Amino acid sequence: MAGTDDNKPTDNEGENNSLETDDEQNENVREEYDMLDSKLDELNQALDILEQKNDDIHSRLLELLQSNKDIREQLKHQHTENNK
Repeated sequence: MAGTDDNKPTDNEGENNSLETDDEQNENVREEYDMLDSKLDELNQALDILEQKNDDIHSRLLELLQSNKDIREQLKHQHTENNK
């Protein structure tokens, strides 16, 4: 027809394009959430490893402190025995 622009989408085509764009955006958002979730899982695992290492260091430190206390007590005991 004269005076009409055949290149313009009809109302139905515009709605379809809009729905496709919304679907694409929703898919992009889902992908971003999945990627973010994956990164958070990695961070959580790294934090768990650090927490375990911290707990190990803490328990080793307590063992070392107890060992030092025991050695000091033994040395005091030996010193008092030698001075008698």
